[in-house]
This record gives sequence, C-alpha cells and structure tokens, in this order.
Amino acid sequence: MSRINGDQRFPRVPSRVDKVRVPVWMLLVAVAGKLLWLALRGCWRHRVAVAFVVGLLLVVNRVGLVGLAVLVAALVLVAVAWWRVHPRSFGPVAWWVWGRARLTFVYRWRWKPAMVHTDLAIRMPTSTGDQVTFDEYFPRIRKIRSSRSVDVLRVELLPGQTTAEWAEQAEALRHVFRARRCQVRAETFRFVRVSFHHRDPLTRPVTPPDLDDTTDPDDSADPAGSDPSGAVPSALVRRGGRASRLLAGLSAVPVGRCEDGRPWTLPVRGTHVLVAGATGAGKGSVLWSLVRGLGPAVRAGLVELWVCDPKGGMELAFGEPLFARFATDTDAIADLLDDAVSVMRDRTFRLAGTTRLHVPTVGEPLIVVVVDEIASLTAYVTDREVKKRIGAALPLLLSQGRAPGVVVVAAVQDPRKEVLPLRERREVL
Repeated sequence: MSRINGDQRFPRVPSRVDKVRVPVWMLLVAVAGKLLWLALRGCWRHRVAVAFVVGLLLVVNRVGLVGLAVLVAALVLVAVAWWRVHPRSFGPVAWWVWGRARLTFVYRWRWKPAMVHTDLAIRMPTSTGDQVTFDEYFPRIRKIRSSRSVDVLRVELLPGQTTAEWAEQAEALRHVFRARRCQVRAETFRFVRVSFHHRDPLTRPVTPPDLDDTTDPDDSADPAGSDPSGAVPSALVRRGGRASRLLAGLSAVPVGRCEDGRPWTLPVRGTHVLVAGATGAGKGSVLWSLVRGLGPAVRAGLVELWVCDPKGGMELAFGEPLFARFATDTDAIADLLDDAVSVMRDRTFRLAGTTRLHVPTVGEPLIVVVVDEIASLTAYVTDREVKKRIGAALPLLLSQGRAPGVVVVAAVQDPRKEVLPLRERREVL
C-alpha cells in the first residue's frame, strides 16, 4: 500500500531563527556607522539649511553676536536698496528665498504624514520573525516656485502612481497644508505639479500695467521702410528700439492677472481670439484691456483697430478716436468685413513665397478686427443679403487672415454651434 504523501517529504514547518550573539564592540561599530550614514544623508538632503547654520556659527565665532546683528542689519539695508533701485532683478531672488523657507518649514515638515494618510506613499510590509515592519517610499518634492498667493510644487511620482490618484486626494492635501484650493496638473511623464493657493489675488481691482510711452528718435520713421514683405531689418533688431519692443509685445498683450498672481497676456499677432462668457462675466473688460494694451502699437502705426459694435456703439464708442474703422449697423459692418477680406487677399498675393507670417510695419500695419457680440452677425441678422455677405467674409478671415496680418478678436455670450457655426475655423480662448 502506497504512503498517503507518496514519496514527497513532509514540508518543513517555519520556525524562529536562533538568536546570534554579537560582540558589544561590533554592535557599537554598526550603530555608529548607521548614525554617521543618517547624519550624512540628512545633511545632504538639507544642504541649504546646513550651510546656513554652519555659516552662522562661523560668523558668531569670529565677530560675536554684536557683529552678527550688524551684519544682518547691513544685509537688510542692501536688500531694501536693491528692491528700490532694481525691483525686477530683486523679485526672483526674494521669491526663491521665500520658496525655500516655505519648503523647509511648511511642506517638508508635514510631507511624510500627509503622504501616508492620503495613501500616496507606498508601504511594503516585511517580517523579521519577531515583528512586522514597513519599508516606506515617499514621493519627492523636486522643485518649488512660490509667489504671494500660490506655492507650486513639482513632485516626482512613485512607480505605479498616476495623476488621477493625486487629483482624488487634492481636497485632503488642501486641508493638510491649510490652503484655499489645491490643483493637480500632469506633466509629460513622471512628474505632477501641485498648486496650493493661499490667497485670492483677484479680490481687489487689478492695476493696469504702465504703457511704453517713450519715443526713440530713430523709431518715428517706418521701421521696415517700404519693404513690401514686411520684414524687419536687422539694424532695427540690433538696435532694440521701441518698434522692436512693440512688435514683440503683440505676441503677449497684458489684459489682466492670473489667479497665481502672474500677468495674464493674450497673443494677438498670428492668432484669432474668441472671448466667451455670460452677461456680466467681463467680456467687455477683456476687449477694453486688449484695446488699451495695443494703444502704443496703434500710436506707432504698427496696428490698426477695425471695430464692429452691433449694439449701436453702446460698448465701444468711447474709444472711437483710437479706431481706424468703426461700424455700428449691419450694413457698415458688412462693408468693413468685405474691405478686410480685400486687404487680406492683396497681402496674401504679395507675401506668397516670401514669408509665412506678416510682420507689421507702418506701411502695412497689423489689422485687428474687433467684434463685440459676434452672434449678432452670425445668427441674429434679419436682412438676408447682409447676412450672406457677413457669412462669406467671416469664414475667409478666420481661415486665411492669420498669416497676412488680418486677425479677428470677438466676444460672444453663447458659443454653441447653432449660434456660432464657425467653430472649426478659429482659435478659441
């Protein structure tokens, strides 16, 4: 009769490993080595704070507490003078120091407990026979950028983590770090950006930025001469005059402030812009900010504003002296759009094979067609003939006007396909 377990040996029962007796001197050497390793690793991770403390101790040893106080007062005076003389270069340094302080005393202090309690850390159990321990792995903060209202952390993801997991814990992280709002944005791979908003910079009116009103003697003439291609001569670029600054500013016209405190800019040259919002949402403020931001270029002759106000001039008539063309009724608006198409076709014919993007000059300025409530022209016009003319001109401008320098900036309350059928021919804000 065969055995119940066949010829296989009975499996070995796990048992506790016998204790190994280690000499005291060897134990002390191991403990000292581990403490030394932990100290070196801590100093490397907090190298900025360690360098600061070491430098502080050296100064106190050399000059004493009185000398340290004098040195601190001198540094404060230098910082104040730097801030008053050249705030543009002082700002990045000051915010970098503030960001490192926030990283050390706020985020690193609470980071590991926050990761554990939000399940964003990886804990792997290991058993030694006597007890169960955990090997813990935490996401690392690789970079911080701080401003007056927001801290942006660049965090390296652990293997297997996704941006969606961090987004699910955004509310919990907001409470841990006592922020008003927490946003999680994905990068291309491996990293996420976690933004902690501590205050709202938009509760008070935004002070408009100063416009460049200085006039260079050499910039009064046509910056590109009579070159029909509209190319800016290399001498102008090397001189770095006002005209070249105005041309660069057309790609980033300041219109307001972002929620993180940075300036909000919109491109005008080389793109179309659509502003959508309900009644009272602030579409008029965006249009007026664009008009104001383009003021220096209009004054220099590099930009012409062709404005259409279907409301009879109630919204934009206050800036009529600044506009090259201004139309309020549908017939005049149709004529304005037809003229814009004619200019676009003429420029396209002359610039073909020369350049892919028109460069504004005094002879050939950038034409910005501003339309307040574009739905009044696409959906609410009752005259069939006028509606047909507008329906033929707008698609041409939106599909071909960007390269030859005839761009459209429009506002609308209802951006649905039924109201605005030109969605596939424009760039939407």
